[in-house]
Amino acid sequence: MSAIRKPDRPHIVIAGGGVAAVELALALDDLAGERVRMTLVAPQPDFELRALRTAEPFSADHMRRHSLRDLADRVGAELVPDTVAAVDAGRHAVRLAKHGLLSFDTLVLAVGARRRTAFPRAITFPGDQSSVEYNGLLADLEEGWSRSVAFVVPTGATWPLPLYELALMTARAVESMGIDDARLQLISPERTPLELFGPRAGDAVAELLAGANVTFVGDSHARSGSDGRLELLPRGERVDAERIVSLPTAEGPQIGGIPGDGLGFIPVDEYGRVLGLADVYAAGDGTTFPVKQGGLACQQADAIAELLAAAAGADVDPQPFAPVLRGRLLTGHGAQYIEQHLYGSGRAGPPPQLRLWSAHDKVDGRYLSPWLRELDGIDAADDVPDEEHIAIEAALSVVNDGGRLEPRIDRSWPEAAG
Repeated sequence: MSAIRKPDRPHIVIAGGGVAAVELALALDDLAGERVRMTLVAPQPDFELRALRTAEPFSADHMRRHSLRDLADRVGAELVPDTVAAVDAGRHAVRLAKHGLLSFDTLVLAVGARRRTAFPRAITFPGDQSSVEYNGLLADLEEGWSRSVAFVVPTGATWPLPLYELALMTARAVESMGIDDARLQLISPERTPLELFGPRAGDAVAELLAGANVTFVGDSHARSGSDGRLELLPRGERVDAERIVSLPTAEGPQIGGIPGDGLGFIPVDEYGRVLGLADVYAAGDGTTFPVKQGGLACQQADAIAELLAAAAGADVDPQPFAPVLRGRLLTGHGAQYIEQHLYGSGRAGPPPQLRLWSAHDKVDGRYLSPWLRELDGIDAADDVPDEEHIAIEAALSVVNDGGRLEPRIDRSWPEAAG
């Protein structure tokens, strides 16, 4: 299936077709060029910018798709439409679901996480039919069939920002309908709104929620009660909203031959190396790094690309993954741009300057964002945050615990909520 291997040209297999896989392919093409040979194994023919899906019910934007075949041609990679079923690291081979064994010199797993419905009664967003279901919710609000909605962040590994977007844009839609008796609330395990972004951003988002008449209920872990209604731990209160909107929870990819924690997430170090395996790397939502966000997945991919390019002889000084959390929060009245430095992993302090990132793409990637702007015909000079940009520089330490990269988050989950 694959071309003849050349000993002086290492064969890098990238498994996945999401943001981490695309960022890695583009980065390797730029940094290593002809020094490496790439094969991209992806289950779908297109890259999907799913971060924009929250805008679809409100006709504010749409999920964009771009051909992975075109990407492969651009970076000189072979594209194999398949999924990884198992890995034999000792033999340097992966077993594909349809095409059998594929050998590699280096394997990078960027396969993402498995998404699970958190609450049976909820509209799970994003989901296969979530945009259609959400249009139905908006119609029910407009016609008076529903007057209360709870937006519930589930306990566990997830990325809460899209739910804040849905709550704020729903509030804006309700206002435009002339409805003044709808009750909207956002329920979250976070103590403060968008807690990971720090107190200044939290205060700003709290003000946005209050101004939109969305009640924030923090430090609350929701679970389905015996009657199917949601109850909140530790207080035991019931959620009496007529409609529930939630995010999915995440589980690791659970690939045969690849180590995983209790939920199947792949343990990696600060360079993306899978612990205990030689020449196997992982990036993105499928790893044990608990913040599941596209921009961080790109940063993990960049750290891997630099290391692999240097190993192939490129003049690159590899830097470890030193996460910077950025978010674009759609509000129904434009967007808020938020940035938080997660210090650690070898970084002594913040970078000398804040780097403005793509307002258009909604995912910040060193290579991914310019690629998307080019495909969509966006001039980079016109694509920078406006006066609503919120720059946050506060510390969430990241420690290397026995070779495993872990953020030190001051949070303890009630056992009953797990």
